[in-house]
Amino acid sequence: MSWIRKILTWIGGLTVLLVCLLVYAAATVEDSLPERMVVEIDLRAGMTEYTGDHPLALVKGDRPSLVEVTQALRRAANDERVIGLFGRLGAARMSLAHIQELQSAITDFRASGKPVIAFAETMGGLLPANGAYALATSFGDVRLQPSGGIGLVGLSVEHPFLRGTLDSLGIIPAFGQREAYKLAPNLFTETGFTDVHREATESLLKDQMAQLVSAIASERGVDPERVRTWIDEGPHNAQSAFAKGLVDDLAYLNEVKAAFRHDGGGAEFTDIGEYLDSETGDGGAKVALIYGVGTIVSGKSKYDAVGENQSAGSDTIVDALVAASEDPDVRAVLFRVDSPGGSYVASDAIWHATREVQAKGIPVVVSMGAAAASGGYLVSTHADRIVAEPGTITGSIGVWAGKFVTPAFWQKLGVSWDSVSYGPQAELGSSLSNFSAEERRHFDGQLDRIYDAFSKQVADGRELSDDQLIAAAGGRVWTGRQALEHGLVDSLGGVEVALASIRELLDLDTRAELSLVVFPKPKDLVERILEGDWEDLSTSTLPEVGLLRRVQRLSEVAREPSAWAPWLDVLRH
Repeated sequence: MSWIRKILTWIGGLTVLLVCLLVYAAATVEDSLPERMVVEIDLRAGMTEYTGDHPLALVKGDRPSLVEVTQALRRAANDERVIGLFGRLGAARMSLAHIQELQSAITDFRASGKPVIAFAETMGGLLPANGAYALATSFGDVRLQPSGGIGLVGLSVEHPFLRGTLDSLGIIPAFGQREAYKLAPNLFTETGFTDVHREATESLLKDQMAQLVSAIASERGVDPERVRTWIDEGPHNAQSAFAKGLVDDLAYLNEVKAAFRHDGGGAEFTDIGEYLDSETGDGGAKVALIYGVGTIVSGKSKYDAVGENQSAGSDTIVDALVAASEDPDVRAVLFRVDSPGGSYVASDAIWHATREVQAKGIPVVVSMGAAAASGGYLVSTHADRIVAEPGTITGSIGVWAGKFVTPAFWQKLGVSWDSVSYGPQAELGSSLSNFSAEERRHFDGQLDRIYDAFSKQVADGRELSDDQLIAAAGGRVWTGRQALEHGLVDSLGGVEVALASIRELLDLDTRAELSLVVFPKPKDLVERILEGDWEDLSTSTLPEVGLLRRVQRLSEVAREPSAWAPWLDVLRH
């Protein structure tokens, strides 16, 4: 079968090469932008934090990052060729923090006085679309198709628990965590919410709900209680939404665009991606933009095109930090972290690299995305400034690890195992036996060591007293707004606030231009393939290889002491 796999891989690679050559040829055709244009941004599928230059991500097409889009919107506000902004909304599946990042950029555009309109055929209808509607309100003027609806119904969290399944299979989850609020193992060890789990979840949900209501009330110019009434009465059909003031008009797409084009003196609609490609910026102090997106792992960063999952590889990020520190033109580092956590040792390697950058006199500012929890928080602890959105999920200062004990499972399948080992702890990680008393002592000692080290890094970096650390740690997950109250972050906002911090640290004027440069320098698809970089293709193209990799990774996660914690994307429910 290996030769078949190789043939399929090469056929897939050649197909990708042909596609990318056609894309590259098309991209080299220079298109000039119209003299008068309405910038159009399509948010129906949400927004990508960052996909990098992984081959399979590049094959899926040019997908501007969230940072690129928000920066482009702010430039467009001051571009005389741009006469307005038009947004298309749907049931955007986005985190609250990403919505807030976009809201801020759209609000800045509106401050230019140029017309801004949001249009949706429907926003969820009978299905929840709280985030989509909250994002739409930031445009000020919201239009809805007469047959559409708005799924403004409130937030909920639905959490699976696998203990019953594991019991039925004869699999014993042998896990441990530090401390009480490190809840990730509950997925395997519980059949429902524990009191602590429910308390933590309700706390996050309550704060996110308050933020959502406040944002909608502010943009629609109504009292928060009225928004809560809208939620209680939801979902809304188009006529109800218009009558109650959720939207400003009912119309069809061609009618809205025709009116916008007429009012704009015949301005042409230009996609935000096309506009972004035409931007050059005005230069300014060079700032290295480094991404830490996805689960933190040792090795290179990866991208899974099927599930659109990413990993933040310590090798990739450390190399980027080193390269930035060795570039004589780099004045500061903007570290964009959007990660639920991952390997403790990989996170620690990245943390150490940030300290080495600072040792050279280069400030490091962290901008947190949807999540910067556990390992994602650890890599941020000693940054000169930490900026988070109010809805960012962060904290989770704790550790968990364990293994699945499977003899009864194999017995059900009629599979027998035997083993030979040397060394008293040789089978500590084996799934064929539970921890002995001595093995449990070693296992607990490892958890204690990692938790103590993690806690000390936080206390040192954030200058927290023992009492403050106890209140903030324990595995507890916070929203960005709650994290600010506990001293875990310095300010609330997105990239623009982080850039303001960089200007302050560099003693620059508050309006000084900054030149954001991504490190490492992204390669286009042609470069990746011509350089023989087939690793991402060969390990992701074939379904059976992808499945094996996922099973292997689950096993690794279960065995390795981890600083991982799932984040609650409550706007998806």
